[in-house]
Amino acid sequence: MTEERRADEGVELGPPTPHSTPHPTPDVTQHPARRPLAGDPRALLGFFSRLPVGASARLEDVVAAFTLVPLVGWTIGLIAGAIALVGGSILPATPMAALLLLVVVGFTGFNQTDGLLDLGDGLMVHGDTEKRLRVMHDHSAGVGAVSAVLFTYLLGFAALAGIAAQTAAFADAGWLGAGSRVLAAAVVLAEVAARLPYLLLAWLGRPSHGGLGSQFLEGFGARHALVGLAAAAPVVLAGWWLGWLPVVLAAAAALLVAVWLLRTATRLLGGIGGDVLGASQELARTAALLAISVGLAL
Repeated sequence: MTEERRADEGVELGPPTPHSTPHPTPDVTQHPARRPLAGDPRALLGFFSRLPVGASARLEDVVAAFTLVPLVGWTIGLIAGAIALVGGSILPATPMAALLLLVVVGFTGFNQTDGLLDLGDGLMVHGDTEKRLRVMHDHSAGVGAVSAVLFTYLLGFAALAGIAAQTAAFADAGWLGAGSRVLAAAVVLAEVAARLPYLLLAWLGRPSHGGLGSQFLEGFGARHALVGLAAAAPVVLAGWWLGWLPVVLAAAAALLVAVWLLRTATRLLGGIGGDVLGASQELARTAALLAISVGLAL
């Protein structure tokens, strides 16, 4: 279920997603040596979120700023974290978890969910690379797509509910208390960690086919990945509230998702496409939340 297919069906779309087909293809990434190390992060917010910032940015501006994609995680994470900070002591753990998950996924316009759907179908089908890619671009969503989305968000919800329940047990769990601060820090950490796979996949992956996703990979080298890591690095300060173990586990879990996707997509899909990039965010968020929950319990 790609943006192109939904556009053909007359559905109003928001910002394009990394698994869209560009019209037209910009020249910014055709010469890897010319790719800048960073660009205007407002273009990323207009492309990767529903926030009313940078919506008019050109595609080449988005590609140029892609190294700073963790800043999108910071922005959405801080919004959700503020909700957790205020509502953590008001709502019970389960509805609080549902609200937070709705916020972090909804602010992306559910665009990366589309990539997760397509990836689920592509990995489920038996056949060669060409057949898998064809299925991923098919109109229908099969059992692989439904299962991928269902279990990814169920696990993410369960992890968030577990974290909310753990923080509610704190002695100072009132409004703006220690429990709410820990929940807020966990949400911010998970959102920033969810963008780490973008950097690894863009650096080490090869495009599976021509399209919008391939433009994020072209010319993306180690220096670009380091810039992105620098943008994400301050999130380690979440350890001040969470403890350092959850921070380490969350980062490790997100990077393990990236490594798994890199190996699996290269072997089965011929490389990294926009669907894989989009799915990496959703899978890494869930992995990070589960890791944080485990870290808090230890």
